[in-house]
Amino acid sequence: MASNPSTVARQFFKDIAKAKTPDPIYYVHGEESYLLDKAVEGLVKLAAPEGVNDFNFDSFHGKDLQGEQLRSTVETLPFMSSRRIVLVRDLQEMDLRQLKDMEDYFTNPAPTTCLIFHAMTAQKSVDGRNSTVKKLKKAATVGEFKLFKLQDAERFVEKQAHDRGMQLSEGAVAHLTQAVGTGLAELDLALTKIDLYMGASKSVRRVHEDHVKDIIAETREHTIFELTDALGAKNLEEAMHIFDRMLTAGAAPIMINQMIARHFRIIARLQDPSIRNAGRNEKAQAAGVSPYFLKDYQRQASHFSPQNVDAILEQLVDVDLALKSSKLDDRVHVEQLIIQIAV
Repeated sequence: MASNPSTVARQFFKDIAKAKTPDPIYYVHGEESYLLDKAVEGLVKLAAPEGVNDFNFDSFHGKDLQGEQLRSTVETLPFMSSRRIVLVRDLQEMDLRQLKDMEDYFTNPAPTTCLIFHAMTAQKSVDGRNSTVKKLKKAATVGEFKLFKLQDAERFVEKQAHDRGMQLSEGAVAHLTQAVGTGLAELDLALTKIDLYMGASKSVRRVHEDHVKDIIAETREHTIFELTDALGAKNLEEAMHIFDRMLTAGAAPIMINQMIARHFRIIARLQDPSIRNAGRNEKAQAAGVSPYFLKDYQRQASHFSPQNVDAILEQLVDVDLALKSSKLDDRVHVEQLIIQIAV
């Protein structure tokens, strides 16, 4: 069973905090940019507690890095410092053939160098089948930072808010994660906006759902609720009106189709007989939604039979394929889907 991303991340940072000296090679990678940046920051601090300077720190970007240049740098002795730090950012952009020059270094790294590889893999992955990458992983201390699950992202929001002297209501937390998603960097930025909006205060500032709605743009999830409500009520005119509004707001038809698909997958999970008698939190976790929104999704689920949902999910797959391959206007495909569901 795969470990929880937040548990894995927490253990990595605990290990860094306990370490007295750094390992010679680290490889930190994953989709969660916030934690990747924190990992690099923590490793640099571990390797150079006295601080970095031009004599003991070299930073490269994978896209422009040549293997010979990297090899020469990691084997250069530190000057005016006990250790040299070499950071390679965005390994996913590097021509992996350039890593060939490092293969024997991986088996016998310089004791006075801390080499840190960083790879942000949300958009582009590193080929794990590559033989040199396999050797790197074997030689390095590896930290993988996957995207947080919803419940862990909500706990992150609550802790970060507390550290800023704010207390968010359950509704505020739920609406924030629905509006922004579970990416920690985006959530941290949203909390910064809320912090500024609430203003300075010596006492704890209590943030409610309406505050979040005022500060953060209308959530796409809320609009999808409106659309699926209209579909469940067989109100074709209203469904088309909401669809037009989403297009006007800049949403692409393929994204709208994906949002509808995600919504109906949640409904399908809530209709699973195995969780019928489960508690509120257990049902929400099984469906992958905030407990705060559980009643809304359950209300949605009551609009459709399991057979309806299965048929709609099949239609959504067909529309997704058509949007990626058909020469017909993308809008037409989604309009036809809405008509099929609503009539």
